[in-house]
Amino acid sequence: MNILGLYSGFSINNHDPGASLIRDGRVIAVCEEERFSRIKSSRGLLPIRSIRSCLGQAGLKISDIDLVVSPGETLEHLADKIAAYLKHYFGSCPPIRLVNHQTAHLASAFFPSGFEKAMCMSYDNSGDRLSGEFAIGESRQLKVISTIDNRNSLGRFYALMTQFLGFEAGEDEYKVMGLAPYGNSRYDLSDIVRPTPDGYLFNSAYFRDLPPVTSVYEPFYSEKLVKLLGRPRLPGEPIDQRIKDIAFSTQQALEACAISLVTKLHADTGLDDLCIAGGVALNCSANGKLSQLPFVRRLFVQPAASDRGLALGCALLGAYDAGQKVDTLEHAYCSGPEYGTGEIAEAIKLSGLKYEEQPDPSGTAAEMLADGKIIGWFQGRSEFGPRALGHRSILADPRRADMKERVNARIKFREEFRPFAPAVLEERAEDYFDMPGASPFMTVAYAVHDQQRSAIPAVTHVNGTARVQTVGRATSPEFHSLIERFGEITGVPVVLNTSFNLRGQPIVESPADAIATFAASGMDATFMGPFLIKKL
Repeated sequence: MNILGLYSGFSINNHDPGASLIRDGRVIAVCEEERFSRIKSSRGLLPIRSIRSCLGQAGLKISDIDLVVSPGETLEHLADKIAAYLKHYFGSCPPIRLVNHQTAHLASAFFPSGFEKAMCMSYDNSGDRLSGEFAIGESRQLKVISTIDNRNSLGRFYALMTQFLGFEAGEDEYKVMGLAPYGNSRYDLSDIVRPTPDGYLFNSAYFRDLPPVTSVYEPFYSEKLVKLLGRPRLPGEPIDQRIKDIAFSTQQALEACAISLVTKLHADTGLDDLCIAGGVALNCSANGKLSQLPFVRRLFVQPAASDRGLALGCALLGAYDAGQKVDTLEHAYCSGPEYGTGEIAEAIKLSGLKYEEQPDPSGTAAEMLADGKIIGWFQGRSEFGPRALGHRSILADPRRADMKERVNARIKFREEFRPFAPAVLEERAEDYFDMPGASPFMTVAYAVHDQQRSAIPAVTHVNGTARVQTVGRATSPEFHSLIERFGEITGVPVVLNTSFNLRGQPIVESPADAIATFAASGMDATFMGPFLIKKL
């Protein structure tokens, strides 16, 4: 049975469209439209390229698909729209099933978690007229126990504050999270949002109502917020201490409300394993606080927890309703098509760059990193989700205190406060970080051990935490080998790992994307399959 999950951009506010294909209980592909369109977030675009990629990887035609599943059960005429565009671009349309946006989020988290039974939480800005949904996941089903109306939205609160701080709502929330540790607790935001016995309460009076907001590019904030906090920062203006302090209070408020929600969910269910999804679930600092709650035994956050994961959640709902069981998600390397050695070599030849074949790419890369070089790493199928996990990555030496500034300035062309993540051998992670076990998706921030902070300063944030990715030998052998070899040379089995893209661009998908990004940045070299390319 072939099940196609879709999430489509039918308006300018629909972001991160994509497609996912499950065939007889096996995840064949999870594709994000931005990787193919090369437009970050691909707002308002239909996932035509993603569908083509999914079908191509499986060797299928649209007529081979048994069921299409999409969020949007509350949207009038949506099934007709999906049918029309599938017929237009692909020639026919399989049966369509619409599900709830929030339930698709829950499915994307629970079904791949490997947990037999868990409390499940979805929270985001808005989807199918809700901002949150809570369920008990057990075996092959989800039992929804409560919801939160979209007018009381924790995601909307964070988007509101993101925009007030001069960043792009729906895109730059992670910048607020990264900026927050530089601030102090000067501002009381409890009139905007505060924890309650039932979870939290958002005061929508701070969100502009008249004239009504119809586009994510409009200002969200009302004059009431300006009166409370002063003038909003204009995009691109310098970031002063006031902005840092507001960011601190914003993150503090989010974490307090998230903890309140999970506390209520635990009281309602009595369960101790937790699965979370939705855009807010990408806040790894909040996830770190949730993982430390005394009644949370295990936390699972899949790598594309935001709307990027909706297509996967939809496909999973279809698969489980059809009686299929899908394997636990142990890695995220099941996204785009595979690029063979010949395809990579052809792309490099067309670029005119010098290249050489390497008999031992991971060993050579480890030596270059230890020598202070910044390299691109392009191997195998790309990861899905917003964070590179070692197949489409830029890597550097975490031991060098100046490396964070160098990569931000020379490679990523982004704000100096932005932190970088460590990728660490799974078997050595607890030597460096206060964490209970594997964390392969870079979705939780953990404390760096005090005695190790000086050993890996480039990936230790100002508050002493790091967004850790553990790398297992079985799931990513080439990347594991690179880190292992780097550890043999330096004594530190950790590398700085950031996504293979420039500021404002999607992560690279194809060899041509990687070459263009390499040429436009200050990277010293890039490894693509067995090939090493350098600047002329």
